[in-house]
Order: sequence, then structure tokens, then C-alpha cells
Amino acid sequence: MFDYKLLEALDMVLRCGSFDAAAKRLHLTPSAISQRIRQLEERHGEVLLRRENPLSVTASGEKLLAHVRQVRALEAELGELIAQTNQSADWVTLRVGVNADSLVLGLISALSPLLAQQRLLLECVVDDEAYTLDLLRSGEVSGCISTQANPVAGCGVLPLGSMQYIGVATPGFVAQYFSGAMSDESLKKSFANAPAAVFGHKESLHRRLLRERWSLLEGQYPCYVIPESNALYAAARSGIAYAVVPRQQAASALASGELVDITALAESVELYWHHWARQTRPAQLFSQALQDFARQQLIPS
Repeated sequence: MFDYKLLEALDMVLRCGSFDAAAKRLHLTPSAISQRIRQLEERHGEVLLRRENPLSVTASGEKLLAHVRQVRALEAELGELIAQTNQSADWVTLRVGVNADSLVLGLISALSPLLAQQRLLLECVVDDEAYTLDLLRSGEVSGCISTQANPVAGCGVLPLGSMQYIGVATPGFVAQYFSGAMSDESLKKSFANAPAAVFGHKESLHRRLLRERWSLLEGQYPCYVIPESNALYAAARSGIAYAVVPRQQAASALASGELVDITALAESVELYWHHWARQTRPAQLFSQALQDFARQQLIPS
């Protein structure tokens, strides 16, 4: 049998990032938290928490975290059902991993009827769609939008469709940096000189395209690093850089001529919804609403 006091200590240390912060949240001393972690590791016969900066868990620790967080979600659902029986249903929080571009395309607005009706509070953990699956593996979220098709152990996966990305810039920017660039070699020179606006510090779609298509590594081209999709798009519209964005986001600006399509950067990305196999009722409803959103915004796979 699991001792959930010990599992809670491990979970809180990872959430807070330190023993001291976890102790304050649980109203314990740091030494008590440390003792609970040691007891948990002794019972399982292996190290579960790497004492490094930042703190991290081993593969076995991730499995335990995923379990305790799923149990917490099921307990929350049971509490909701009891509250509904008493005609005093409380709000329920659903923690999910989403990519920034889905938020830009109106995910929250599309989900708003469900959120209001079900008294569902959405806690979005935003990351690039290539990395969100790590959040699910660790149990940090109950579902995530990802580019990977293969399911995680103990989880299900649903295809959402394809998100189309394009490179965009103002006509003046294109005239300055891409005028006459037709061959691969001339395009490489243009991309090596043109300021780019790229998303965050991790390996992004934009960085991958420059590396795979023109052998340009980070540091071999000027770039603004902007960890927010609307601000990234705004950089392209201002004329200081070009950016890779969802086609739907730029549709009106392309139609008006405010922006130009840099076709050499076009790419389609397949997206999938990964979720715990044992979903709570709110999570099931969220999955259905997310699929409805995908049918409107994405191209069917």
C-alpha cells in the first residue's frame, strides 16, 4: 500500500522547487519533509528525488508522481459528485498542457461554454507542442496537446489534425532581405541576414526549419527571442523581423497585404491530444470540446 503522506511530500517538493517551500505549504519543518522523502525512498529501495539544482525526479519517481496526481484528480471528481448531491457543487480545476498557438487561435473562447456550465477552472501549462508530453509523463498535467502520435503508458491519444505554419513579414521587410532570393543558396544567405523572431529558448519549429532546410544553426542568424505567440506575431507586423506563425493567425493580414507569405517556411504539424486513460468526467468533457475546437481550426489528418 502507498503512504500518501510521503507521496504528497515528494509531489510538493517538485511543485515548489525546494524543501523549505514545500514545508511551508504543508505546515511542516524542512527536516520533516526530508525525512518523508527518505522514508519513501527506503520503502521503494531506490533514489526517487535527485538533490540537484533544480530538483528533479528519477523515472521511478515520475511514475509515483503520476499515480498520486491521478488519485488526487479522482478524489476531486468524487468530491464534486458529493457536492452535486448536496446541491452545492464547487469549482473543479483541470490542469492541462497546451501549446501557445492553440491559445492564440481561440481555444479558451471555444471552451468557454463548457467551462462556465461545468464550473471548470482551467490551469494551462504552456509549452511548445514538442515538449508538452513530458508534463504528462511526470503527472504534472492530466492531458496535453503534443506532436507525438505514440501514447504514453497508461494514457490514451486522439488525433486532432494538422496546424499549418507559414513564414510572414511585411512587404518592406521582404523587399529588403528577400528580394530576388529564389535558389536555395540565395535563400540561405537571406535567412542568415534577416532578423528572425523565434519562440522561446527551446528547440522550436522555426529553429528546426532553418537548421534542416538551410543548415543554419542558432547563432548563425540574427534573432529576437520572444516567449509569447501574440508578441511574436506583433514583431513580424511591426517590420522588425519575420516569424513562423499559424496560417489562421495571419489570414486577415495576408488578405489585406499587410503581411507577405514567405512560402519557403511553410510546414504542417500534426497535433494529438494525450490524456490519462482513467479520465474524470470534467476531463472527458474537456477532451470532447477540444476535438470540436480542432475540427474548426485544424486540417483533418
